[in-house]
Amino acid sequence: MAAADPGIQSIVRILDGIRNALVLVLAALAIAALTYAGVRYVIACGDPAGIEKAKGTAKSALIGLALALVAPIIVAIVKSIVSV
Repeated sequence: MAAADPGIQSIVRILDGIRNALVLVLAALAIAALTYAGVRYVIACGDPAGIEKAKGTAKSALIGLALALVAPIIVAIVKSIVSV
């Protein structure tokens, strides 16, 4: 197999850096959302509607965190398939 063009490799490195930065930002936002959900849960003081809203926020934050952590794996799989 022929060696990849150095220009393409530099573009791939830049895109990898951008991907890593986005994953970091998304993970930080998901953790902030989890913290917010925890505060909402405490503030609810037993109010069923408030507790359900907090649980919904926590569920959404966990889904976002999972997607942020799985995204690099998916990109690596696609890269290996495309062989870049």
